[in-house]
Amino acid sequence: MTSELATPAPEAPSPPFTRERLLTDFGDEYLSIQSLFQFCFVPGGRLNLLKELTLEEEWGTNNFVLLKYLAVHVRLAIEQGCYVWNGDQIVLTAGRLSTATGAPIYIGLVQNSTPDENPWVLNWVGERPSCAELPAPPDLGAWPPLEAGSEIVIAFDLSGEDRRLRVPGLTDAPVVAQASALSGAISWSLHRGLVVRQIHGGGRGFFAPLFLTSREDVTEAPDLVAPLLRQGSRLVVRTLLEPHVAYSPARAVVERWEQMPPWLVESWDRAVEGQAAPRDSEDSE
Repeated sequence: MTSELATPAPEAPSPPFTRERLLTDFGDEYLSIQSLFQFCFVPGGRLNLLKELTLEEEWGTNNFVLLKYLAVHVRLAIEQGCYVWNGDQIVLTAGRLSTATGAPIYIGLVQNSTPDENPWVLNWVGERPSCAELPAPPDLGAWPPLEAGSEIVIAFDLSGEDRRLRVPGLTDAPVVAQASALSGAISWSLHRGLVVRQIHGGGRGFFAPLFLTSREDVTEAPDLVAPLLRQGSRLVVRTLLEPHVAYSPARAVVERWEQMPPWLVESWDRAVEGQAAPRDSEDSE
């Protein structure tokens, strides 16, 4: 009998760029649309194709809600290594977006021929990438526990004229009364499970709807929204927002828009129907 030596399997080619190198291309901002644009050029045609492949949804002026969604999921995918190389192309999922038949949607990125503008270009969108291995979507991570009895700290200046005008019914009230009213409205929403998760460069937090003028129907749009960040045993509020501004950071963490609470969907629908120009909540906490 003759013995044959096993032929060693060929080594897999090294990826063109390390994960650490890719992360530097996002710049200093984190999970923002600006950081996405710093990382890659997003042609309007590719973005529209991505929108057409998904279930029908209102993505806002210039598709900024979709861009925020991509800003979160593309960055987290690169961080967690949830991508594969297909030659010189990076292939990753478009978050958890899917077609009407439930098929995952993927995107492809290649180096920009003019890297001084953007290091990468989103050059492909589709259901069936040609790579042998399919990447998984990134993990959004864990949110801090949210306890209804937590101490609520209003950590911004309520004495300014611009602030007082944004709190309905409390324009002439003392600062202590305004803070108490806001804390009470937040606590009321916490006890009724109306708070929604959000993700932003500042961390994983929550939005609490503030029903200050009426609490008869919690599916209606609230007066304001308070971004909540957990610090130890306290919930800290550093600003107040118009309700529709909460939509973009909250949409980025759910698979489908129907998974968001009715008050937020109603707030968004009102803004869209009113032909407002809802902006991205890039400065929300």
